[in-house]
Amino acid sequence: MLRIAGQDLDPKLVVLDKDGTLITFDTLWHAWFNAWQAALGARIPMDDVLRGAISETLGVDSTSGVWDPLGPLTLASTTEVGLLLAGLLYRYHGTPWSEALGVVEGAERVARTHIGTHDLVQPIGDVRGLLQRFHDAGLRVALVTTDERFSTEQSLESLGLISLIDTMVCGSDGIPLKPAPDAGLEVCRRMGVSPAAAIMVGDTIADMAMARRAGFAWAVGVTSGALSGEALASYADMVIPSIHAIEIVAGSDGHVKGEFRA
Repeated sequence: MLRIAGQDLDPKLVVLDKDGTLITFDTLWHAWFNAWQAALGARIPMDDVLRGAISETLGVDSTSGVWDPLGPLTLASTTEVGLLLAGLLYRYHGTPWSEALGVVEGAERVARTHIGTHDLVQPIGDVRGLLQRFHDAGLRVALVTTDERFSTEQSLESLGLISLIDTMVCGSDGIPLKPAPDAGLEVCRRMGVSPAAAIMVGDTIADMAMARRAGFAWAVGVTSGALSGEALASYADMVIPSIHAIEIVAGSDGHVKGEFRA
């Protein structure tokens, strides 16, 4: 049994988001986008008009560099961001569409290689310890992320987490992305768990919307990632600072299999 924000829940499956929930968001993804922009600039002349259009379209403050927490760069998949960038190259640079797609994809590959040489994947606290406690308590754990499978598996492997995830759906798996319910329903199907016996823990409105549309028992928002508690409150059943505010408490037999306190 779990205790979250003072309420006792008895889920069979805990579905987790990755970035902003298990892994720090800003350090990794800001470095990734900066490297992507630099790689694009090495291929396509980027004047102030194009740079401004990229910032406005993706939700980046051109002065402060702050990302809009509700904007595409924060919430969209890498594939979706790539399509937006290709459209901007077509619109503002006159790059033919097929060429624009190739330029954007090539630049993103360079960006992935760049950030792969830096120690940018950092867990939000003792994630491995908490996931181990979930397993010790008999809970199944799934991951649903808009990130691509290759980089997701690399990140989880580097942190020693991949063996503690029972199943995952990634942005490149061909399953409709959050906020559609499909990925949530798919992990429930694989685990043989009713959606009504699952909870979602994530840091975005899309996470909460997926949980609701899939019929999950609870949608739990965390403020360790993209959004504030105020932004999440209208969409989540409860909001907590991070996954480490989740306690594992005594089950119906009175036996405490594991416990974590923030």
